[in-house]
Parts: sequence; C-alpha cells; structure tokens
Amino acid sequence: MNGRRLRDAATAFLIIATRICAAESEHTPPIRNAAYMNPFFEKLAKLETTKTGKVSIAHIGDSHVQADIFTDATRGPLQQRFGDGGRGFVFPYNRNKASARRPYNFATNAEWRICRNSQTSRCDSGAEFGLSGYGFSAKTDLLALSVEAREAEYDFNTIKVVAPTASSYRLAVADGDKNPIAYNETQSIKIHKVKRGETPDNIAKLYNVPVAAIKSENKLKSNSVQVGRNLRIPITTVESGVDTALFSPVDFQCENRYVLSFHQAKPMSAIYILGAPKQDIFNINGLIVENDTPGLIYHTVGSVGATAGNFNATPLFFEQLPALRPDLVVISFGTNESYGKLSTEAFMESMRLLIDNVKKRCGDTPILITTPPFSLLRHKRWNTYAENYSEAITRMDGVAVWDLYAFTTGLIKPDGNLTELKISKDNVHYTIDGYVNQGTAFADALLDEYDRYKRSDQ
Repeated sequence: MNGRRLRDAATAFLIIATRICAAESEHTPPIRNAAYMNPFFEKLAKLETTKTGKVSIAHIGDSHVQADIFTDATRGPLQQRFGDGGRGFVFPYNRNKASARRPYNFATNAEWRICRNSQTSRCDSGAEFGLSGYGFSAKTDLLALSVEAREAEYDFNTIKVVAPTASSYRLAVADGDKNPIAYNETQSIKIHKVKRGETPDNIAKLYNVPVAAIKSENKLKSNSVQVGRNLRIPITTVESGVDTALFSPVDFQCENRYVLSFHQAKPMSAIYILGAPKQDIFNINGLIVENDTPGLIYHTVGSVGATAGNFNATPLFFEQLPALRPDLVVISFGTNESYGKLSTEAFMESMRLLIDNVKKRCGDTPILITTPPFSLLRHKRWNTYAENYSEAITRMDGVAVWDLYAFTTGLIKPDGNLTELKISKDNVHYTIDGYVNQGTAFADALLDEYDRYKRSDQ
C-alpha cells in the first residue's frame, strides 16, 4: 500500500472513530414527525379491527428498493400483523428467466428492450418510462406475455396491467395444460477473424455466447488466440411462436387510461397478457397483483442507478402512481446523488420537487422519507454527501422521516469495524443480511409509531 492510500485509510478510521460517537445510541431511531402519518395509522387500525379492506404502501427509490430485500423484510412483519393483501407492484425484470427472489416468472414470445430512467439514451425510440422507472418495449406483430406464480402462496385474484395505453392489451388464460408460447432453438456457425487485441473473452461478449462454447468449438486450451485466425462461433438462435388457439379471453375492464384490470373469485396461478393488433410498439410499465384477502399491500418501485431527479424527469410516473392507491408513500433516495457529488442544496431541491409531484397526484396521502444509508466513497473516504443529505432531510417539515443513516452508523463499532454493518465489498450496497437488518428495523419503527398512535387515540 502506498503512502497516499495509508493516509486515506488512516483518515477514514479517524473519521469513523470520532463520528460514531455522535450516532444514535438507539439502534432503531424513531420516526420524526410521525403525526403526519396519523391518517395512515387510522386506516391500519380500521383494518386491524374490522379485518376488512386493504391498506397500501408505495415505496419509491433506487437499487436498494428495486432489489426488494430491504422492503421484503419490512413487508413480512407488517403483513404478519395486518394480513397479506397481495404482492402488489411487480415488473418483469427477469423475463424468460426464473428468479429465486421474485415471486413471479415471466415468459414472452417477443424481443423486449428494457432500459431504466437513469440511462434514457439506451432506450429504443418510443419507449415510455412510467410507474416502474423502466422502459419495457417491444416491436412485434403478435405479443404474448405470461405471468406465473412460482408458489401457491403467490396465487392472485386480481391482476392489473399498467401501461401508457391500457387499451393496447387484452387478458387471457390458457386452455388445458399446454403452454401457448413455444420456443425453438437452432444452431449455426459464424466465422470470426481474430483482430489484434482480441481474446476469447471479448469475442464471446461480442456474439453473446459463452466463452467455454468458443473454446470447445475451436479446441482452445488458453485465453490467447493467434491474430488472423478464423474462429468458429457457435450461435444459438431462439425463435418463439404463439398458439393462439389455446387462449381463452377473459372479461376485463379499463379502470382508466393507464390501467387494465381483471378479477376472478377463484385464485389464479397464471395469466397471459396479449397485445392488441396493429400496434407500432408495445410498452408495459408494470403489473399490480392482489388477492381477495383483507390486509396490507407493500408496493416496491425502484430503479438501479436512479436519483430523485430521474423520476422527476418522467411525468408518466406521477400520472400512473395513483394506480397503486397508496395510503402511505415512502421515498428513499440519496445514494446515487452522493456519488454524482450533488450539492445538498441541489439534492433537497430535487427531493422537494419529487414530494410536490407526488402530492399533486396523490393529494393528502402521507409521505415518509428515509435518509440514505451509510456508505463510503472511493479510497474508503467517508461519504459526507450522504451524511449532509441525511441531516437536511431530518430537518424537513410536512413529511415524516426515518433516519436510516443514523441506524446504519449506529452499527459501526467505535474502532471503525464495519462487520456488524454488513456492508458489501463495494462499500455502497449491502449484503442480504445487511438489507434484512435495515428492513426489519424500519418495520419495527413503523409498528412502534403505530402502537404509540393507538395508545394516544384511546
């Protein structure tokens, strides 16, 4: 380690050691301005007493939210107490793939293009960013997208398609046990002449094929290859088809311009979303999945790399937000802004605009802000941007605030040891255990304030 890195490490240690003394001694900080949440608590109390109806939370943020580890750890205790009203908002991040952490699998015959609101330049023309914070678009003559619950506990009675134009879609179920979407793989060989500086690794990325497949096809024993050599590249082409004869249309209704809704008394495990014909491009902004059980719904809306400003720049997001029917809106930003070295003044201006935009569409719905968690900048320097954002947020009025920053710094030992914090190696994100700790603490804070509200209301 050179002298500069030693100095940086020493500085980081001293900052942590001195600042940790100022952190909250209580590992689960209370919610500031919790009285602003009383209308939400009132609805929770009615749900708990009557065991009827639904109460909805919409949590908006960046990758910390999209991963749905923190939020799932919050969702669990709340639904355990108030009932499971359904999964809520979902998005087909894992199209054509199974995911252990996602409750639904998605499959489609179309080639969808997915991009996010923090990288708008990577989107196809015509993609629209709506409720998910993502653009999810396809150009095809015939569209079918399946939604299938991975386990029986995720079966649903209601499904809603959120789209820029809901009338672009229809809903159907499949007759019999056959899958209407079929895939056919064909193999071919493409010849690639190796250029200077190329390796099997970057050639594999160029053709989107496994490195092992290229090495096996060409009997390569190392990661070097002679310039000018012709390599055989094994290409797998997947063609999909749709057997429309297997579909049975179902009755649905357009709740408004953006929402197509279907309800069935008997729980469903799968349904198909079909595109209406003669569309130049299909856009889907997400799905809302509910059951008929009274309880709480915890929607998660997150976008990797996103800032509050990215959401402010997509008006369709705010137009579609009422589709979640939120009784409480939770907002979590600050980490990505800090790595862009956005000033505290500019960050707070962006947050206030986001809050104003939410209020314009959701009226008097209470808003709860969580501060960004602890993180380090490059060379393990203390992220003072996140710290300053957190201090400014905790001084806000008109919204409730939970100090996640204080919770995370409260887990750092006085000697600067970050083990209990459970932060990942990039010093920005957290391990699964780290996010679970945070989400559980947030649930505890919400339930503590709710119980305090109930005691004061008696």
